[in-house]
Amino acid sequence: MPSLHATFGDQIRSTPLKPSRVIPLLVVCAVCAIVFTCAGGFIVYTNTQHLISTRNWLDHSHSVLTSLQTEAQRLDRVGYEIQLYEATGDAAEKLAAQTAAVSLHAGVLNLESLLNDNVSQMRHLQDLDTQVRDLTQAIDGFERPGIVPERQIQDCRRSINTVQEEERGLLRQRSDESQNSRDRSLLSGAGYLGFSLFVVIVLFAFLLRDAVRRRSFERRISLANDQLEATIEELERRGAEAILLKNARDELQLCVTAKEAQGCAVRHFRELVPGSSGATLIINNSRSMLEVAATWNDPSALSDAFDMDACCGLRAGRLRWRRPGQSELHCSHFAGSGPENYVCIPLAAQGDTLGFVYLSFPSKEIADLADGRMQLVQEMVELASMAIAGLNLRAKLESQSIRDGLTSLFNRHFMEIALEREVQRAVRRHTSLAVLMLDVDHFKAFNDTFGHEAGDVVLRKVAECFQQSVRSEDVVCRYGGEEFVILLPEITEELALAKANTIRHNVNRLRMKFKAEVLRPVSVSIGLAMYPAPAIDATDLLRMADHALYDAKRGGRDRVVVARESFSDHGDKRLSAVLSQVSEASESSPVVV
Repeated sequence: MPSLHATFGDQIRSTPLKPSRVIPLLVVCAVCAIVFTCAGGFIVYTNTQHLISTRNWLDHSHSVLTSLQTEAQRLDRVGYEIQLYEATGDAAEKLAAQTAAVSLHAGVLNLESLLNDNVSQMRHLQDLDTQVRDLTQAIDGFERPGIVPERQIQDCRRSINTVQEEERGLLRQRSDESQNSRDRSLLSGAGYLGFSLFVVIVLFAFLLRDAVRRRSFERRISLANDQLEATIEELERRGAEAILLKNARDELQLCVTAKEAQGCAVRHFRELVPGSSGATLIINNSRSMLEVAATWNDPSALSDAFDMDACCGLRAGRLRWRRPGQSELHCSHFAGSGPENYVCIPLAAQGDTLGFVYLSFPSKEIADLADGRMQLVQEMVELASMAIAGLNLRAKLESQSIRDGLTSLFNRHFMEIALEREVQRAVRRHTSLAVLMLDVDHFKAFNDTFGHEAGDVVLRKVAECFQQSVRSEDVVCRYGGEEFVILLPEITEELALAKANTIRHNVNRLRMKFKAEVLRPVSVSIGLAMYPAPAIDATDLLRMADHALYDAKRGGRDRVVVARESFSDHGDKRLSAVLSQVSEASESSPVVV
């Protein structure tokens, strides 16, 4: 022991450890020794208790089986004595059988005291007790000549055998558990010993590690300096990348359309990966195909349009590299054979997939460069996704502000703006402008008969018919309720009238169903007004068309009425006619106020 202490002291003195580290290490060693000693004692105590408990249960099972064997012998004794009594008629044999039956019942009571913790066994013993009582009564009442109570004896024997079989099963189970407990005790002891050795080795390894660390201190300082220089270079690179991303974000924020944002994005992709080529591809409005929106460096192998399932990256919903030897599966969005190295990155924002960004690399060096900057490329993709999604949402909101939600036609607000614009254009170009005011006939009665949902179906179908019946430069608007307005720029009165009748006939040919019920045909009444004659301005033009529509409805509906005079002139004439009628009435009869 003195030599061991001296050796350990020499090791401590030869190792330039700081006191602040030696003391905590010694404390840790002491605590670990205490913990391991307590843990070992606890494990030994627990295993011993478990072994004792298992052994007690084994002894208990042996006692129960011995008692059951004794009960079986007593039962055989009862059968033997009652048969002797039947054969000889000796009353002593009957008395011996009664004595054996009483002993058999006492043995059952003893078994009940042994097995009172086993519900299943207690149920069998209760049945055995009842059968023993029946056997005892049968023996007491047996007189020769008579029938030996073989049935009661057999019932008792079966119950004893049942209890024996179940107890033998418990004995086997407890024997296995005892063996397992011994095995666990040996294993836990061996494990505790091995773990203790491992802890000791680890503690000494810590001491050895401190010595090795001090020897390599200067080398690590040199490595730290090298890493510091590499870190500074990495920070400078990341600073340049951050500036690039900031410039890209600022430029994307200046874009007012999704197309501008796509062009801005491809410029920055070209800067991020010099020598690469690629494109941004956007899902079309019908969400059935992908179309090339913007490109850089002429990706000639890429198709102009293709199905959404053609891109493996879009199907996977994440960035997907195609490299020789790693991912050999090609996407199918190429006009011919695809390049060897390319990557597809989905464009997704606000919970919606917009398309994807495609980058191809003509050489392995450029592919490796792109791989090193892929995080920056992905951040650029996220910026582009957010910008494009925001501009798409803006365009959608603008469309919703000028479109009717039910029919998708332009709304009344847009119609008023478009009417002023077309009037000014007609003045500049010295052309004519026609306005059609249309109304679905008896629409209120239709709603009352078929319901408002059917009425909505009619309005949508009629709106589709209007759009299909006019030119692309014509403007179809929902004026309100079942009334519509169509602006026909640069058209003569004859052509406008023909167009109005065409619309009316097309509406008459509509056949609509709602919930498998055929709806009745619908018709429209149309009022037509022209500018610059007889209407003099936009307000007059709209009023004349409205008044012509009123005349068409008053004249029987399902017709076209052309306004032939200005609304103001017509109003003056109507006022003169009313005054004349009032004058004639005042001459013939008194006026009642």
